[in-house]
Amino acid sequence: MSELKKRILISIAGVPVILFLICMSGWYFFALTLLLQTLCLLEFYYLFENKNYSPVKYFAVLGSLLMSLFVFIRQPYHFAYILIFFIVLIFAEIFRNKEKRNPLNPAINIFGFFYVTLPFILLNELASYYYGNLVLYIIVVIWICDITAFFGGKYLGKHKLSEISPNKTIEGAVSGLLFSLIASLAVQQLFYNSLNLYDAVIIGLIIGITGQAGDLFESMLKRFGGVKDSSSVIPGHGGVLDRFDNLIFSAPVVYVYFNFFKINL
Repeated sequence: MSELKKRILISIAGVPVILFLICMSGWYFFALTLLLQTLCLLEFYYLFENKNYSPVKYFAVLGSLLMSLFVFIRQPYHFAYILIFFIVLIFAEIFRNKEKRNPLNPAINIFGFFYVTLPFILLNELASYYYGNLVLYIIVVIWICDITAFFGGKYLGKHKLSEISPNKTIEGAVSGLLFSLIASLAVQQLFYNSLNLYDAVIIGLIIGITGQAGDLFESMLKRFGGVKDSSSVIPGHGGVLDRFDNLIFSAPVVYVYFNFFKINL
């Protein structure tokens, strides 16, 4: 079976489950994000382990899950807990055996928090907003961007976008951006009366640009780690990080727009 067929079959099986949990929201969606966050973090640390770094991955994953929970249940002083967590990670490195000890290990752990954990925390914040199910909106536009960029590059691509990812083309990137805008406008018109056309254009641009930037950034991490995929957990797709790298970059920017720009418009 070709990789494309595997990709389509897995999508047919997995997409309804993800959409159901997004629509259920609350603890259902939070549980989904915890699962995705954990798998993405483990894959992220695996890329650095391939280069002989030794991040304290299980402790970091546990701390990441606790931080997400504290924010979700509105636990007071969660920022203080995050700071303590970072300090413990740095301090613990001093007592590791010399074969694993490296001052960059805590930096990798903290980088994982900002790269993976924080976007999923902000995604849960977006899920609680009164504009409608913003997460569903973002996911749908991201999927359309991803699909159209893939096929646009496959059938129209002639000019390489970046040496980081040789299969990506300028034509594919433009296709993804264009259809992100179209999809955002269409979804807003059909389901989101609480958002205006200006919001739809901004969200479409954010996802069309940052989503593809997230894809390229993760490709750079994989090249650094010397692997084709972040893992093989999803047949035809690679790893969980491969599938949600665009969401990881897009969610924080959408969050910033709604919290610091839309409220002033």
